[in-house]
Amino acid sequence: MKTLYYITITALCLLAASSCTEPYDVEVKTGETRCIIYGELTTDTMAHRVSVTKSAEYFSNAAAEPISGANVNIWDGETLHTLSEDANNPGIYLTSENFYGEVGKTYTLTVDNVDLLGNGNTQSYSATSQIPPISAIDSIAAGKHKFFEGWEIKLYAQDPEETQDYYLFKCSLNNTLDTDTITNYQVTDDILFNGNKTNGIGVYFFEGYDALKTGDIIELEVCSIPKDFFKFVIEIKTSARPSVPLFSGPPANPRSNISNNAIGYFAAYSKIRKQTVVK
Repeated sequence: MKTLYYITITALCLLAASSCTEPYDVEVKTGETRCIIYGELTTDTMAHRVSVTKSAEYFSNAAAEPISGANVNIWDGETLHTLSEDANNPGIYLTSENFYGEVGKTYTLTVDNVDLLGNGNTQSYSATSQIPPISAIDSIAAGKHKFFEGWEIKLYAQDPEETQDYYLFKCSLNNTLDTDTITNYQVTDDILFNGNKTNGIGVYFFEGYDALKTGDIIELEVCSIPKDFFKFVIEIKTSARPSVPLFSGPPANPRSNISNNAIGYFAAYSKIRKQTVVK
């Protein structure tokens, strides 16, 4: 009887397992094709870039399709700056190499002549952003974290009074930018130190005690960013993280300041740099 019992249980388990592997095709509707525009304009003197691409299907593994032949311009209230498409990178549009943003100015990006669907019907898009002021940095320091295995980059600076400010931090190690994607951007507001000295607040982290060594050069970029861009970065980072709980629905789409139902963001902000050597 015991043998018969085990045979019966085994048969039921096999039946249950086979019933769970029945193939089932799910039909996913094709999403709307939308224009994706992204650009950052800073107070650095350099060739600033704006990318113009098409959105892809949800399950697509292909890179976003670039949009060539657009007319891309930046208006600073006095002068119209025309961007040129990079000959080696379709869909990437560049300012001149001597272009830089000025604190307090409002910049308007326009992208025209976009044939999104390839049917000859062109679309136009625009966005505006104002560059906020930024204070000087006293110094930065690199030290091993007290509780986590890694190195903390600490900032010493005076935060401006009477205004709420929003900061973005980027970091380079030996002249190589470590903050190479938006999901690696570190952002914060000044709610905890508004109008005061930061007194060595940790603003960047290198994971692992072997990440840095004596003599390494650390350069920290402190950027003063608009409030809406601050929220955009947080929403991008949230949407890139795994869902919690595991099978919860997707997060809301990140905000966009691009007109005409486009996706993406155009941000103008100020920045300053400070270096230190790991001891």
